[in-house]
Amino acid sequence: MSDKEAPQPGEPAAAGPPPEAPPEKPKPPARVLPTQEEIAAWTKGADLPSLENLFNLLNTKLFDAKVMQIRKEELLPQHWQVISRLEPPPDEEFDALGVVERLRRAAPDPETGEARVEALRTAWQELRGKHPSLWTASDLFAALRRIIDKKREIDFHALLSATRDVWRGLDLPQGREQLEVLWACLAFIRQKTKK
Repeated sequence: MSDKEAPQPGEPAAAGPPPEAPPEKPKPPARVLPTQEEIAAWTKGADLPSLENLFNLLNTKLFDAKVMQIRKEELLPQHWQVISRLEPPPDEEFDALGVVERLRRAAPDPETGEARVEALRTAWQELRGKHPSLWTASDLFAALRRIIDKKREIDFHALLSATRDVWRGLDLPQGREQLEVLWACLAFIRQKTKK
């Protein structure tokens, strides 16, 4: 290298080619969220797998924030029902419930029926054996919170659909009333969920 080519004191050395930028990580696909119309059709019995996208990325803190918003809108009672049992009853009690067999029969196929029964069983365990036909929307949200808090594997769509089908199958007005409360809560959550 000649004296002319050598960098003078205080001058930066000639730079080589710029380093290659690391490749960009692909963004995960956007969640498909149900529309308000789809949620309304779901309450009448339509299938809506995207419904679970309202819950599947929630942690307990986010879930609690959603429920607080629901309570401020007075869609749910202010107080959760106390669960008196410490442990859930044995699974045999769940399997003997009439609603379990009705869920299996009402499902469009055996696989869907089993998924709904198992999701309902998980929530039933978290509610310490409270009969699903006696659940309120507050009970369902209490079960959802416990499931999310414990990071239990569950198909949210199957649980919501199973609960819907239990309530739709009731002769008493309580089922219809609770389904309307659930519809209002889900529509509100969808309205507040941006992506």
